[in-house]
Amino acid sequence: MTTAHVSETVLPMMDFCPKLMEIGPCGGVGVHGDCEIDRTARCVFLDQQPPVVAESAVPRFPPTSGRLAEMLAVGTFAVIGEVNGADTADVRAYVSAAKSLSHVVDVVSITDNSGANVRMGNVAVSAHLTMNGIETMTTFACRDRNRMALQADLLGVASLGVRNVLCVTGNHVKVGDSPDAKPVFDLDSTRLIAAAAQLRDEGVFLNGRALDVRPSYLIGGAAHPFAPPYDDRPDQVLRKVAAGADYLITQHIFDLPRWRQFLAAVNALREGTRPFHLLGGIAVLPNEEVARRVNAGLRGFTIPEAVLTRLKQARDPQAEGIAIAAETVAELDAADGVSGLLIAPVTLRTNSLAASQEQAEIIAAVLSAAGVRRPTQTEVDSWA
Repeated sequence: MTTAHVSETVLPMMDFCPKLMEIGPCGGVGVHGDCEIDRTARCVFLDQQPPVVAESAVPRFPPTSGRLAEMLAVGTFAVIGEVNGADTADVRAYVSAAKSLSHVVDVVSITDNSGANVRMGNVAVSAHLTMNGIETMTTFACRDRNRMALQADLLGVASLGVRNVLCVTGNHVKVGDSPDAKPVFDLDSTRLIAAAAQLRDEGVFLNGRALDVRPSYLIGGAAHPFAPPYDDRPDQVLRKVAAGADYLITQHIFDLPRWRQFLAAVNALREGTRPFHLLGGIAVLPNEEVARRVNAGLRGFTIPEAVLTRLKQARDPQAEGIAIAAETVAELDAADGVSGLLIAPVTLRTNSLAASQEQAEIIAAVLSAAGVRRPTQTEVDSWA
């Protein structure tokens, strides 16, 4: 396996991974191979041989219920809407907005202090939405909790009826709004996937103690087509599948040529592996100014200058952002090996991914422009 050196820029090697990852690299590697939180140093994983992740001999037990599981099983293109936790202790308006969102998407994905910014906790948000009949995907980041707390909360959301979990390493605290917080990173995303799978498939905690009743959920992870080492990213998907992932969701897709190369490589590797589902990440941008802030502040993907120019020259930047997203959604819908998408409209609110009526309207507009067919109620009833 080769590692692509994307630049002639020579950076000193990091002494250790600031996220304490053992199975890396994360998705925050810069285009020069620089670390997510120290752009003057090179990611420690870029010059290491990628690890081999042995697939468990224990049979997998994915759930037989849940809208997402059923859609993936029958091959219906799934749409997931992403929201942050609320910035308030009163969730009535938030839940009402999430209900509106659930009418245009199949699943509502709940972040876990995304971008290392403090929001209402993912377990509490999952409880509020699940109690209101909304199917959720609860994200778990390794940044804020050790393995004990992560396993405890995986069981907790399963007890609430959550059918889908997404395991990520998470951004370092230094890139968020609480840089003085102490990061944990007891596990990384691949090892968290393995822990979630062990709970579900073997009914055993990481410490070896048996559960009385296993949780039931689909297990997801993140895929990083747009961060070095590009050559290794398709194999990283398979490492997460071997650890127990049922589906992978990519970082936001703007670089279509690299996305197509990644998808082709993943599809070429599928034969002989455990079945899994790949979904694409879509961000909807409101204008050029916000897009440039996103480009400067977030790692893991890059918004090309051609996209920024389209937003700048548009008479209606929001409509142009919807059109750009719809073009990518239509390509994903038509592509072999893509089972759905996660869509995140970036609004001009302080909490730009908070559940809102505006988010629901933007997502509906993107899906309509892309011509994505939604399942009929008869089809949904037939899955039950």
